[in-house]
Amino acid sequence: MAKATTERVAVWLTPDQVAWLKTKKNVSETLRAMVNEAMNMQRLAESLKQKEAKKAGGGARPAAKKGKK
Repeated sequence: MAKATTERVAVWLTPDQVAWLKTKKNVSETLRAMVNEAMNMQRLAESLKQKEAKKAGGGARPAAKKGKK
């Protein structure tokens, strides 16, 4: 038997959120897209924090010195 690649979860939404979601053609696909977008935004924020930490910690390479001609 193949292992399932998705899992069902229960989500509590306000009536306004449910009404908005019902206006979409495919509720499951809409929710998946929203979760993927949120995950991408979180990864981007973490990546930017890491870059800032490297800059603050002197992780950047020094500029090349120009020699005299």
